[in-house]
Amino acid sequence: MTATTPAARRTPSPLVGRVVVWVVFGALFAYMTVQSVGNLVTVSQSVRAFNTFLETTSGGSSLQRSTPWGWLVLDIAIAPVAFAVALWATRRSRLSVTIGVFLVAFAAAGALWLDLQLFVPRLLDF
Repeated sequence: MTATTPAARRTPSPLVGRVVVWVVFGALFAYMTVQSVGNLVTVSQSVRAFNTFLETTSGGSSLQRSTPWGWLVLDIAIAPVAFAVALWATRRSRLSVTIGVFLVAFAAAGALWLDLQLFVPRLLDF
């Protein structure tokens, strides 16, 4: 006589909690990405306007600046990469671990993102 045990089923509440964490932090990381795209647009327009102004003045071509595309692209990539890494790291974790990892990922990405938001305009110093 063999006894069959029912298969262990996951309760939906931890999965729902993790999905809520993913959605909330996804929105926060998306906001960070949108801000970075706005920074890219603003900085590139400022550089273009500054260089156009210098073209109209005498001897201004030596003062022209180039747009720091590498830093601006890195600024945009920080949030999606941090979210993807946190999502990958917590794909089978408990809810408390998921929250902790996403908090650390958001704090680290936010610190790096803010540094670049402040650093890129300093590169230009019009």
